[in-house]
Amino acid sequence: MIKNIIFDIGRVLNGYGWEEYLHRVVPGQEAYKAVEQAIFLNPAWVEHDKGFLTEEEEIADFVSAAPAYEKEIRAVYENLGECTWALDYAVPWVKELKAKGLKLYVLSNWPEHIYKQRGNKLDFLDLVDGYCLSFQEHLNKPDAEAFLNLMGKYGITAEETVLIDDTKANIQAAKKLGIHGILFTDYERAREELKGLGVG
Repeated sequence: MIKNIIFDIGRVLNGYGWEEYLHRVVPGQEAYKAVEQAIFLNPAWVEHDKGFLTEEEEIADFVSAAPAYEKEIRAVYENLGECTWALDYAVPWVKELKAKGLKLYVLSNWPEHIYKQRGNKLDFLDLVDGYCLSFQEHLNKPDAEAFLNLMGKYGITAEETVLIDDTKANIQAAKKLGIHGILFTDYERAREELKGLGVG
């Protein structure tokens, strides 16, 4: 019986994408591609989610990948929070599931710089029973330790839990620990898959 749901944030409970924002800040195609590669497609991006570096150290990491575009990189970094947006269904969905007696948690790779610029985009965090964000815990999915840390902190039993995440590697990692998984593609399909697990 499913008693707990663990949600990812980006592209599940919160919109995420850099293309529109990046085009707005860096309009030239050559510069766009260079800055995209230096920031969003840079392996350092994932490492920064762990929260070990200061903001200036993060910027230096990105600039080192494209020194000629330091000005543009700094401009993009300044308002990275604009790469995320609220989704209309997120808060109502969380409230609906809570009303059914489920325990809800959030486990997400999320950088501190964007968290600071969240505004009302992460209002659902005030409604869930607990959450672990990578910059706070210094752990990233799909590392098993990220899941075990959340489970240990909140007393979660794997067999009673389902992860809803848009990344296949995270679903696979969760399943290895005995957690059920729903690969998120859209809201309505996720609802149907929850019903298939007896939730709904």
